[in-house]
Amino acid sequence: MSRVRWMMWVKRAAAGAALFVLLGLVACGRPTGGAGEAGSGASAPAEAPAAPGPASGEKPSGAKAIGITQIVEHPSLDAIREGILEGLAEAGYVEGKTLQVDYENAQGDRSIATAIAEKFAASPLDLVIAITTPSAQAVKEAVTDKPIVFAAVTDPVAAGLVEALDRPGERITGSSDQTPVDLELDLIRKVLPDARTIGIVYHSGEVNAEAQLRAAEAAARDRGLAIEKRGVTAAAEVPQAVASIARRVDAFLILNDNLVVSAADAYLDAAGEARKPVFASDPDTVAKGAVATYGIDQRALGRRTGEIAARILGGTPPSAIPVLVVRDTELVVNRRALERLGIVLPAALEAEVKVAY
Repeated sequence: MSRVRWMMWVKRAAAGAALFVLLGLVACGRPTGGAGEAGSGASAPAEAPAAPGPASGEKPSGAKAIGITQIVEHPSLDAIREGILEGLAEAGYVEGKTLQVDYENAQGDRSIATAIAEKFAASPLDLVIAITTPSAQAVKEAVTDKPIVFAAVTDPVAAGLVEALDRPGERITGSSDQTPVDLELDLIRKVLPDARTIGIVYHSGEVNAEAQLRAAEAAARDRGLAIEKRGVTAAAEVPQAVASIARRVDAFLILNDNLVVSAADAYLDAAGEARKPVFASDPDTVAKGAVATYGIDQRALGRRTGEIAARILGGTPPSAIPVLVVRDTELVVNRRALERLGIVLPAALEAEVKVAY
């Protein structure tokens, strides 16, 4: 069993063991049934679950083999991954035909991300694609003899992935979705002209999240806004962090922070209980109930990242491909969320809306 599968199995087996003990305690309080009673006899041991996503079967003759690692599942990252495969397919690298794909998800756990990277380092792959900063950092550390393409990394230089955007290095390049925090704050001011304090819950200790927080604080100062921040280290901490500052803020802003975005439903519920509007950095969170964003088309970002990967599979060295920085945005709003909070968009903003839920 690979280390990745073993770690995932251990986590799930621990949860299963706890449930087994609990059921045993409940059973102790019941009268003993006869031989035909359901549930009698020893339980069969649980099988270790298969690792998510690896392509099954042998690699097609002449096909390229790639590994894709993603830190956590949420709609924006999934859209990037799907876009990457589309970009590769458009260049002739079609999964199951001319391309074998080994996809792994770290379930938000950095130790699993490291194990995935080590697995890919030992695998006969032609290329490794890492989605998000933590996954890319783990891959760069572990994979020393294969080209690497990253995606959904806000600041590749600060993350230590590349030397410079136009000079990425010998083995690595990719795409950056630098969140336009200044645009998001301008959007808040246009929608809520009386807002003075913005709440931000962020993943403390994560390079991407902290870089965005610093950018938000600087942009807020320039606009006469205050930032009320709370750091979290796990998705389960998000709703409590939101509730703890809700009374002191006029609105919340969710940065392009993978851990926090993965808890978007709980975040929105907590903010909704306080009747505070939430602005997002991605369209999928707006679809779930945030009021608005100037968002990047994540699937299009993925397709362009797939084009980069295809060029490398075709023989172009990563060092010859500058990091792609995507800054094109479109205004996305959730009319139901706006209506619930009694917010009316100014006419000038209404004219900008490209997508409405």
